[in-house]
Amino acid sequence: MPNDELIQVFMEESEEEIKELEAGLISLEEDPDNIDADNIGRIFRSAHTIKGSAGMVGFEDVANFTHNLENILDKVRNNELKVTKNLITSLLEGVDFLKGLISATINKEDIDSAKMQSITSRLKRFASPLLDEAEESSSETKVVPGGVKERVFAISMRFRPDIFMTGQDPLMLLHELYDMGEIVEIYAHTEGIPDFYALKPTNCYMWWEIIIRTEQPLSNLKNVFIFVEDENEIHIDDITEKYTDGGNLDLAEKPIGEILVEKGIIKEEDLIEALREHKTTGQQLVEKGKAPKDIVENVARIQSRSRKVVRSKTIRVDTEKLDKLVNLVGEMVISVARMVQFSTAIKDPLLFRSFETSSAALERVSRELQEQVMRVRMIPVEGTFNRFRRLVRDLAFEQGKKIELKMSGTETELDKNVVEQIGDPLKHMIRNSIDHGIETPEERKAKGKPETGTIWLKAYQEEGSIFIEIADDGRGIDKDRLLAKAIEKGIADASQQYSEEDIFNFMFAPGLSTAEKVTEISGRGVGMDVVKKNIEDLRGSIEVISSKDMGTVFRVRFPLTLAIIDSMTVRVGKEVFTVPLSVIEKSLRPGREDIKTVEGKGELIDIRGEYIPLVRLYELFNIIPEKTDPTEAFVVVLQGTASRFGVLVDDILGLSQAVIKSIDKNFRKIEGTSGATILGNGKVSLILDIHGMERLAFNDKRNIRIFKGVV
Repeated sequence: MPNDELIQVFMEESEEEIKELEAGLISLEEDPDNIDADNIGRIFRSAHTIKGSAGMVGFEDVANFTHNLENILDKVRNNELKVTKNLITSLLEGVDFLKGLISATINKEDIDSAKMQSITSRLKRFASPLLDEAEESSSETKVVPGGVKERVFAISMRFRPDIFMTGQDPLMLLHELYDMGEIVEIYAHTEGIPDFYALKPTNCYMWWEIIIRTEQPLSNLKNVFIFVEDENEIHIDDITEKYTDGGNLDLAEKPIGEILVEKGIIKEEDLIEALREHKTTGQQLVEKGKAPKDIVENVARIQSRSRKVVRSKTIRVDTEKLDKLVNLVGEMVISVARMVQFSTAIKDPLLFRSFETSSAALERVSRELQEQVMRVRMIPVEGTFNRFRRLVRDLAFEQGKKIELKMSGTETELDKNVVEQIGDPLKHMIRNSIDHGIETPEERKAKGKPETGTIWLKAYQEEGSIFIEIADDGRGIDKDRLLAKAIEKGIADASQQYSEEDIFNFMFAPGLSTAEKVTEISGRGVGMDVVKKNIEDLRGSIEVISSKDMGTVFRVRFPLTLAIIDSMTVRVGKEVFTVPLSVIEKSLRPGREDIKTVEGKGELIDIRGEYIPLVRLYELFNIIPEKTDPTEAFVVVLQGTASRFGVLVDDILGLSQAVIKSIDKNFRKIEGTSGATILGNGKVSLILDIHGMERLAFNDKRNIRIFKGVV
């Protein structure tokens, strides 16, 4: 019985392989007439890996079901089966069932046998055997009752000694061969097993020769060895014509001694030389004069070393261990900050300079270590983006629309916690683009557009942040209709003038929807407000750009990392707050002429001709301030969700790195903050949340954009 650790590894690997399967199948459907050999190879290897791994942990139902998928993919790979929409739909349905089957097997839940049988039957109809030319021409081939021709193969399997260390097991390969036909003869060569005291339990010393009678084509037998064929000696020969009535015609004229040597029954000094008659591609090229021997041998050595490097290049690390490492680095950053803070108390100039030099070096090492650990947490968005290929395909089919999904910047990396949590918000925005944005082919033709609409997923890094854009070339957002709905819901004031950006932001209000009818996808007024909240919880922001009949762009902005941030510390009264540097535009001490008050609007500050609202931080958090006159204090200008606004603080203390600590578990959620950090002097500082502050400061439903150009 496999242990829990092995099952956990299988679960993680199968999840990755299923994603590869799904993405690859969608790619096949997009261009069925030009099948990419590398793509179909990857898809096949993914299915083969799941099957082999399932067999290794004893999940026979999973292995058997995946085998059906593998058979079809093999026929596609060998150009025996044409890729059609019906075929891809059936394969995707099979992949969906495979996900549930793996989950049910791991959790020891009941399996829907009827559904599995139904899907299996449908898949087998696609996989009905097609005979190749070799099968057609073989006069000695036996025809079994089902009409399929049997063939006989001789297989030689000799493995590298450390085969077990690569995750492969010869015994599993033998079991797989047993399932493919009748093993007529098998011989295990044991002459390589050393003396007991020289035996290494992790080494493989045996090799095998097998004769198998099977209905399977040669390609299926080769697929058994797809992951071991490169660095091991695997030879498969079709001996159907030579193997008659249980006899091998090749042995008829051979002396018995030679037969015994080949079988390994007796030892012979030239056994190794005989084995070397199995030619590799490189040897054949040399013998035919196609390439110099020294060059081929050198390339082979480099290839072998390169494969070893690739195998040892990556390791799996439990995310819990990674999070603990990040926390430790965070504690070190805090300790370094405290040490620098204490250095100010040193009175001896010589001792101070020595301490300052040492602390500066430690600070550099600390920052570099922090950056490296942060990089470990960063993972590409490609996996998340690829998940939506299936979503777009299925929804487009359901709605009778033609939609192409394009992606760019998939190599862009995001903090793993962000990647794990952005899936649902992005999914909802894509569904919104499909339902509200992209028109039907008839509508698009009437507008002079191509029948096929396009959705773009784009990721890029800019200005210390990560941007993700979801764009479409559909009908765009109807501003008048959106504003009318906002007024109807009491979210907007009919007497107020709103900018285009203000109107677009109304779509994130709870309960607001412009859909003409409620569907499975949209129209219930639930979703976009949750999307915005989820993004803001990740310290992100969202912007909407749209033009009538040109399309819509949702631009989401995230910080590079969620664990350690560059920040500015400010003081209000006796309290010290931390402000993320990424949201700060500038800081200033305004003049008397820069301060304006508008009745019903509050205080405004003139920033180069643009009036922005002023928020007094001490009023938000009910703190006794040291200064209330803006001309004596400082204003920190922040870039909010909709626009800029200024925050009044007593003093600016400086720049620092802040290690974000959650306070929800030990205290309670404080509106307007996103956590806390520990300062160099050991005191706790709350980290300001720009979006929470907006909600606190403008909770009378006024949109802060209305301040622009009021005076």
